[in-house]
Amino acid sequence: MNILKVKKLTEIIFVCLILTGCSKSLPDTYQEGSDYQYMEKQSFYAFHQAGKKAHYFSHDHYIYYMDKEKRELLPLCGKADCLHDKETDLEKIQACNAYMKAEDSSMGIAYCNGYLYYIEDFSEKPALYRLSEDGTKKEQVYEWEGNIGIEQWITHRDVLYYAEHCYLKGENGTKERYAMKALSLAGNVKKPETVMKVDENLTVFSVAHPEAYGNYLYFQVHAQKEAEEEVTDDNYLKYQYMKTFIYDINGKKVKELTLPAMGKDEAVQGVAFWQGKILFTPYNPHLEFLDPVKWYVADLDGSNIEVFMENIGQGLLFLSDGKYLYLSNLNMVSRGYDKGEGTYKIYDKDLNLVDTVKVPFKSSFGDIAVGTSKDMYFNYVKEKSDKEAEEGKNGEGEEWGVSYWDKSKIGSYHGDAFEMTDIKYEG
Repeated sequence: MNILKVKKLTEIIFVCLILTGCSKSLPDTYQEGSDYQYMEKQSFYAFHQAGKKAHYFSHDHYIYYMDKEKRELLPLCGKADCLHDKETDLEKIQACNAYMKAEDSSMGIAYCNGYLYYIEDFSEKPALYRLSEDGTKKEQVYEWEGNIGIEQWITHRDVLYYAEHCYLKGENGTKERYAMKALSLAGNVKKPETVMKVDENLTVFSVAHPEAYGNYLYFQVHAQKEAEEEVTDDNYLKYQYMKTFIYDINGKKVKELTLPAMGKDEAVQGVAFWQGKILFTPYNPHLEFLDPVKWYVADLDGSNIEVFMENIGQGLLFLSDGKYLYLSNLNMVSRGYDKGEGTYKIYDKDLNLVDTVKVPFKSSFGDIAVGTSKDMYFNYVKEKSDKEAEEGKNGEGEEWGVSYWDKSKIGSYHGDAFEMTDIKYEG
């Protein structure tokens, strides 16, 4: 082989190595279609997900899709002979691709690279399922063995991140163990990896709120440290364990998100994402919920911490859709600490206050998913009209659908309530 050919071959190999390396490392920016949809988080799970051509919603054990152009809700099942949510035969109900056999409180869904995922945690062997985005294919991706509970979970860049609650039987009774796990969804799904095991000496209340952005995963551990005395309302802070952890997905390392000079009873309870950074504030149990505190901004790995905003009520929350940042009091209103109406203060990328809007509904869950920069969606359930009830339409005694807020009018509300448009499920 002559020198010219060797040189050319070397160049080709070098280029291939560069391309291979780049394909394995995605940037620390939001990648639509593959990343955890942080703007769609509601309570512990996402009940709305945006795909390439459709929106997806979970409701009453079924997954529905809505074409972005037609705005018509339909069960996500491609079987021609299936009655979907109108079926009464149990065997046929379970054969519907859109059906989810899951607890009512855990029917979250996740969209990732052309698939919808959900977890069936209804038996001794929890299972992960995925559907094609057109509803024609459904398969069980993974089944957990042993006495294991799968608690809060998300998908991000073809990986399932989840809180595992394991029950181990021994001579001295059953021991509980908690861990944050990662299960690759690319190719043949194999054995999950351990992100972090929770200290066995802790009495764990929850491993919760997994969220991801770029090449980082965030989650919380709420527990109680070992005590040689009875834990009471007077001394519980002494034994409280409440921490937020950051997992470097590429570096495979976990560290706690902390703030220099943070008080001994203070605890960081999660993060918000804004302009490729994280926002957070330490919760101080010695302050009232509406007492003013500082919010901080940091790089995704928790470094380079700076003051972001001051004089923000401790119980208020920041939410974002990538374009706008929302300061919300819904959580405080729903819990009775704020006697006013639910509102969003809306900021642009330069942190200019561009609008203040009232929320035209009440939520017992506090904050709801703010959605994308174009729309906010959430499910609604209403009493049916007498005529519909007589005709037996849409179930017994109620109708459901989704409501959405078209955000194109942001900047023009000036304290008024924004409008919601209902899309009724016709069945």
